[in-house]
Amino acid sequence: MFIFIYNPDGLNHGLKSAAAISSLALLMPFAHKELHMVPDPHKPLRDDIRLLDGLLGDILRRHAGQTCFDTVEAVRTLAKSAHEGNDADFTSLVRLLEQLPTEHALQVARAFAHFLHLANIAEQHHRVRRRRFYQRDPHAPPQRDSCEEAFAAMTKAGVSAPALVQAVHALNIEIVLTAHPTEVMRRTLMHKFARIAEGLACRDRTDLTPIEQEETVANLQREILAAWHTDEVRRQAPTPIDEAVWGLAVIEQTLWDVLPRYLRTLDRALRAHTGSGLPAEAAPIRFGSWMGGDRDGNPNVTPHVTAQVCLLAQRTAVSLFLRDIESLHEGSLRRFLRI
Repeated sequence: MFIFIYNPDGLNHGLKSAAAISSLALLMPFAHKELHMVPDPHKPLRDDIRLLDGLLGDILRRHAGQTCFDTVEAVRTLAKSAHEGNDADFTSLVRLLEQLPTEHALQVARAFAHFLHLANIAEQHHRVRRRRFYQRDPHAPPQRDSCEEAFAAMTKAGVSAPALVQAVHALNIEIVLTAHPTEVMRRTLMHKFARIAEGLACRDRTDLTPIEQEETVANLQREILAAWHTDEVRRQAPTPIDEAVWGLAVIEQTLWDVLPRYLRTLDRALRAHTGSGLPAEAAPIRFGSWMGGDRDGNPNVTPHVTAQVCLLAQRTAVSLFLRDIESLHEGSLRRFLRI
């Protein structure tokens, strides 16, 4: 999985670096050229990227102007040629970027930044798609970098089952959540990107009618358009409480469900290779947080703020446990009533 962090100040400053722009522009085929690719497992990824790229290109024409679109296409074409060793086109690329007015340069930088976000979304979705493909085929080899592959490799290398079980049981991984100052993406943009990922997943369905397919693409276009018109930069610095609320939202919306699923995957893989799984009380992965509790000189993080953040964390934990308990209770009641 590739994670791109968009720092508008850095991109704006880096517009004068033709080499940096080249690496981005090579990925960005706004001209919609046919690539004549042979069938392979990654063709769906390229299809997704081509679709998102085309939608973004159409939005650039209509909302940033034909001049912006033409400049982006010129940068991409020159960058590709320069990458292939054409020194004259590299010089032309440098000259083009140096002559861009500041406002125009910002639009071009935003175009490449948005494409990178879209490509990242497509790559993450494709990784999920490939994983599901492996999981559907009981005869397929273990997916690369999976628990199954790792355990199979260790077993093949001569690691005994008891040693493998002992090593997994001894795992002690702590992931610390922190509000890093270079992470400037706003929550509104993250929500839009999440809906784009949902749209790509919807497109993979084989039972969509032609009208539903059109609606799916139209929804993707609306989300990309909304993202283009969303200010990427927070105009007001978040408080330590804001940062803590966002970190707790990540736990509530993602980690609370994902981590148990991963541990069940780890347990199944361990049982398959050793005959012994994780104990019920196993917690090889734990989480910590610096948000609202760091003591690195931030004058806004006071004892009172830390106490507030701790209360927020406790309230979130209680709410999550109560939600799961109520779900268990509802299921038990249904079985009791035979509903």
